[in-house]
Amino acid sequence: MVTRMGLVLPTADRRLLVRFGIALAAACVVAVPVALLALVVKNVDGPVAGLDLGVARTLHDVAVAHPWFVDVLETISSVGRPETFRLVATIAALWLLAMDRPRLALWALVTTWGGALLGVVLKEVVERARPGLPEAVAYADGYSFPSGHALGAFVGCAVLLLLWLNRGRVPGAGWAAAAVVVVAVCFSRIALGVHYLSDVIGGCLVGLGWVAATTIVFRTWRRETGAAHTHVLTEGVEPERAEPDADPRPLPEFRGAVGEIAHWAPRIVLPWAGLVAVTLGVGWLVARTHPDAGLPGWFAAHRTLTLDDVTAFASLLGETSTITIITVVSWLAARLVYRRWLEPTAIVLAVVGEVWGFLLVSAIVDRARPDVQHLDIAPPTSSFPSGHTAATVACYGVLAVLLSRRSGKHPGRWLAVVGVLAFLVGLSRVYRGMHHPTDVIAGAAYGAVWLTIVVVLMLRKSPATDRLTVRKVES
Repeated sequence: MVTRMGLVLPTADRRLLVRFGIALAAACVVAVPVALLALVVKNVDGPVAGLDLGVARTLHDVAVAHPWFVDVLETISSVGRPETFRLVATIAALWLLAMDRPRLALWALVTTWGGALLGVVLKEVVERARPGLPEAVAYADGYSFPSGHALGAFVGCAVLLLLWLNRGRVPGAGWAAAAVVVVAVCFSRIALGVHYLSDVIGGCLVGLGWVAATTIVFRTWRRETGAAHTHVLTEGVEPERAEPDADPRPLPEFRGAVGEIAHWAPRIVLPWAGLVAVTLGVGWLVARTHPDAGLPGWFAAHRTLTLDDVTAFASLLGETSTITIITVVSWLAARLVYRRWLEPTAIVLAVVGEVWGFLLVSAIVDRARPDVQHLDIAPPTSSFPSGHTAATVACYGVLAVLLSRRSGKHPGRWLAVVGVLAFLVGLSRVYRGMHHPTDVIAGAAYGAVWLTIVVVLMLRKSPATDRLTVRKVES
């Protein structure tokens, strides 16, 4: 019997979390020697390079002679982007989480996004240049090996296929559809001249190894919980429609979330409006009295490729898509943990209140972005305040408060981590030429004050000791 964050977790569940983490760390480490072995593909005099060039040139000649062929390939490649499969797999994981199957959802998320991480690691280690063909019909950024499209398509289709088989579907149809999609995506990347044959084969092999690793981890957990033996290739990873749960309390119905939001929203409208009004006044003064152009210009003059990559990742932490995914996942997870709608509602209102206030202030202040080269595509909103920084503080901040309350520990440590994240995100936005320093400061202040309002009004009087009291004794 083990208590974590106020929950009594069975040993099997604890091992599942640890083993997924170990599998991901081990895969990243193993990827290095595997990638070093893959350096053979860079040998221009070797047999692999000869085969790669022969296939690339043959398909390139066909593409140059047939424009319609290029249009078809570009459509397949565009629809088959890694982001497409990751999005669909993430939606499937969220559905599983809503159906009270968190372990299977965890498997889907770890497999999907862990595969994306492996692709990044391998590309950076191998550093293979993309094909250089005359009269190129398509272009792509980044390194060539392994193919991100091939890896993303293979992992995404594998995850969706195994989840589809869980529903008792016909195995043959699912396997055939998955194979057609993966082959079509891989062929489109070779025929467009942006990848070699060995790139897409490498992507599929890496995807196969990673899916096998996470599936083995999940099946080990099943054996430890006493689940029946299943055939993965025909029945999926978990054909049962339910998972063992240490918490006997019933899950609240989703319609109850509407009533909880309707209860709390009117109570926080006035504080929110006051905060927005103050932020508007500060923004109006700053935008008209403080040029604030020195630091963005200095960063623009001292940029490096390494810092460009680092700040791109840091900026991603506060990106709209990232915050949206974290909010939805946290909302569903809080429903499973707390078995009520108060804490999930606090998460939603913390993020939604930040977004609405940011959009309103940004539209009225209308401050121009720094007059330097922008490393990101400038969104339609203006520069003041920094939405990335405000969202980082509000979203990660409310999660930090809930984690600290659930564990019964002081929130200072968790909030300190949030402060570091906000600093990194804000500094990255200034470095990338997207915001002035005062925009970042205002965004952090707005997010912090709004977070305080939500916590004080909604969570201060809720029982901090509301934890699972059922003790499950394992045999």
